[in-house]
Amino acid sequence: MENERTKYAACPLCESGEISALATVNCTGHAMWREPLEPNITWMQCGTCDHVFTDGFFTEAALDVLFGNTQDMQIVGNDIEYHRNISAKMVQRVVEALGLPNDRLWLDIGFGNGSLLMTAKEFGFDVFGIDLRKKNVEDLNACGFSAYHGTLRSAASEVTFNSRPSVISMADVVEHEPYPLETLRTARELISSPGMLLISMPNASAPLWHYWNATDQNPYWHEIEHYHNFTRERLYDVLRDSGFEPRHYAISERYRCCMEVLAATA
Repeated sequence: MENERTKYAACPLCESGEISALATVNCTGHAMWREPLEPNITWMQCGTCDHVFTDGFFTEAALDVLFGNTQDMQIVGNDIEYHRNISAKMVQRVVEALGLPNDRLWLDIGFGNGSLLMTAKEFGFDVFGIDLRKKNVEDLNACGFSAYHGTLRSAASEVTFNSRPSVISMADVVEHEPYPLETLRTARELISSPGMLLISMPNASAPLWHYWNATDQNPYWHEIEHYHNFTRERLYDVLRDSGFEPRHYAISERYRCCMEVLAATA
């Protein structure tokens, strides 16, 4: 697809121009890939901060093609009874850190099948979802939940919430964002203080990740929807740069080789 990606001229985290190609991989085996999307992904590395990212992010036209497919795990209601148990552990960790919900607002970005949002509601939070997939928003609305079609940044300017959110969750979201710092800083501007950010994504510094690389079986190099591969260390740096302080680390049960981090408002 011509002009499929807007190319990065510098590192999307530290803005250093010292970037170089790391690897080019074929992604046609990915469930979301389809023509006319390019068959390869080129990964770059920053020579200043070591961050690894794709050479660019999808244009709106390319995203329209990509979002023409939806994986089962991203469909509202898909296997939510099984995922309720996983989500309950995530919500419990937030409650242990922040206290009882007491109808405080939980904002779930990229809510996917809706399990985390629904489970947060079960615990006693007021909940609101944001998702880029219009069909997901419509389906969640039909289940009686408030949801907005768009990004966190657009929601911050277009949605009037009942209160400032005490919790913002970005479960496997930030690695999809072209400029993660902008998204995290928007979250910090929006969230109440004290407040808690729940964030999860693959951990590129996990021993499992290095084992996968050594044995040539790392699935994330072929992940067409991701723009970034974060290490735990680099994620902590970015969180601090955004006004959050990491408080708790756990291994996520949602996806393979993923980390789950709680970060408090600093």
